[in-house]
Parts: sequence; C-alpha cells; structure tokens
Amino acid sequence: MLKILRCFFVVAVIASAALAMSSSARAELSIAVVDIQRLQSQSEAAQSIQKQLEERRDALQNEFAGYEQELRDNEKKLVEGRENITPEEFAAHRKEFEGKLLETRQLVQKRRRDLEIAVAQASKILNDEIFKIVAEETEKEGYQLVLTRQNVVLVEKSIDITERVLTALNEKIKTIKLEK
Repeated sequence: MLKILRCFFVVAVIASAALAMSSSARAELSIAVVDIQRLQSQSEAAQSIQKQLEERRDALQNEFAGYEQELRDNEKKLVEGRENITPEEFAAHRKEFEGKLLETRQLVQKRRRDLEIAVAQASKILNDEIFKIVAEETEKEGYQLVLTRQNVVLVEKSIDITERVLTALNEKIKTIKLEK
C-alpha cells in the first residue's frame, strides 16, 4: 500500500510540474502535420503510377484472356479427339495439355508478381520524395515535430503543411515510371 501511495505521489508531482510549466515554454514547440495518404494518392506522380498500373492490368488481362481461350480450345480438341486415339495417346496429349496449363499459371503468377514489385518500387520512390520534401519544409520552417494526419484527430489548418508539400512534390516530380 505504501508503495502505491509513493508511486501516486511521484505521478502527482510530475503532473503538477507539467501543468506549472509556463504556456510560453509550451508554445515554443513548433509542430506541423502532413497528410501522407493524400500525397500518396493525389500527387501527379501518384496518379501517374495509378494510371500505369491500370494500363498494365488491362494489358495483362487481355493477354491472359488470350491464353485462357487457347487453353479452352486445346481442351475442347483434346476431349473431341479422344474417341479417335488410343488411351495412351490421349494420356500423352492430356499430360501435354496439363503441362501447358501449369506453364500458363506460372507465367500469370510471375507477371502479377512483377507488376506488384514494380508498383512497390515506384511507391518507394514516391515516398522517398515525399519525405525529402517534408524534411526540407521542416528545416526551412524550423519545425521540431512533424506528425502524420492519420495520427492526429483534430488539427488547426495553419499547421497542416500538406498543401505546400503537395505543390512542391508536383513541381519536383510529375511521373514515376513503372519498371518492367
């Protein structure tokens, strides 16, 4: 019980000291807030990444549709020709078809994985640029603390630097190319 009272006393003293700190000392802390998610979605570079992603997805979808149609045609021929060949020949054709099917699945998975990697690399470049610009703003304006908007419930608009960072980001980098 004595230990609890002692801990309570220490907490009370610390709280009192914090409350007693002059408001001018607390006001000297320079804080800014930036909406990283907005920058990652609304900047010109982010929109270029999104546009390229959609174009690549459409191209892959068309390519995969072609493979799918070819496999369906091969399967249809295999089933239709089954009556005209020996069971051994059918088994060989079926094995060949299954090999093509597996090869196509692996190609699809590889292309999707490559696209995901390209998007991740482009997003990293974008994030690096965002953080460079935020660091420049922090140094220029003398901010001691920069928080992400996602970690703040309410914020006064005067300390939100998102618009300045967005403008600087759009001036610095307009597109980020998705690598093949």
